Amino acid sequence: MKMTLRQLSLFECVARHMSYTKAAEEKHLTQPAVSIQIKQLEEHVGLPLFEYIGKKLYLTDAGRELQQACHDVFQRMENLEMALTQMKGGMHGNLRIATVTSAKYFAPHLIGEFNRHYPDVDLSLVVTNRNNVVQRLANNEDDLVLMAQVPRDMKLKVYPILDNPMFPVVAPGHPLAGQKNVSIEALIQERFLTREQGSGSRKAIEDHFKEHGLKLEQTMELGSSETIKQGVMAGLGISVLSRFSMALELATGCLVDVDVESFPIVRTWCLVHPAEKRLSPAAQAFVDYFLSNEGQVKEAISNRFMGAELPHN
Repeated sequence: MKMTLRQLSLFECVARHMSYTKAAEEKHLTQPAVSIQIKQLEEHVGLPLFEYIGKKLYLTDAGRELQQACHDVFQRMENLEMALTQMKGGMHGNLRIATVTSAKYFAPHLIGEFNRHYPDVDLSLVVTNRNNVVQRLANNEDDLVLMAQVPRDMKLKVYPILDNPMFPVVAPGHPLAGQKNVSIEALIQERFLTREQGSGSRKAIEDHFKEHGLKLEQTMELGSSETIKQGVMAGLGISVLSRFSMALELATGCLVDVDVESFPIVRTWCLVHPAEKRLSPAAQAFVDYFLSNEGQVKEAISNRFMGAELPHN
């Protein structure tokens, strides 16, 4: 007896929910029917796939290996379906993208640009902090990842697509507002409003000051770019923010960017995936679209952010 796709599908469902009951509900089967299929699969494997500790279900080592194999098998099946559809002159399928929190302002616009050309691709976007994105990348949970601070200790394929300038900003009544040629040493004397440890934007700021032999001393940690913007406007301190995240506030005069030496910090947004990963047709189309239309995409994103000037390479 050989393992079947049906058994693998049921196993994947149980492993995802860690529950026979929930798997049975999702597959519209009885719990005994699911248990029988898993039992037959375990007999074929020759090892237990699940174990109970107390009343909680866990994967065994063999179960974890099979779970990864299931992910690979079903991903290949999905890719095959997309490839066959593409051969027929269309593009269908699912595309899963994860991105760091600071990209949430423009990532939907990137997806929108692609969706206008490939309306039959079902897109999903996960927004989370950099640490979680790196973990998702290591676990190969997504088709593509959008980030600026690319890990150096992982074997990755990296596609630069868009520059991300970061500027110092203050409230309109701040003493630095309107000044020219402010020294970076003067800037470091101010209290900085920053994201939490693990944030890509915070790392970029700290690395920039470190390159100039300086270190942030006065900081107030806030949970999001939105909260930081409100904090700057309230006079709690200053910050360095992406131009994408503050286009509206700059245009309305709620925030003022400061002319400081060595700024802006220009990071590059990149599409990233594990080096050995074979992209699905939809993911490859997404990468190809932005690499072949870089100028048009940059102009479209710039226009949507009310004339925010994006650096040109």
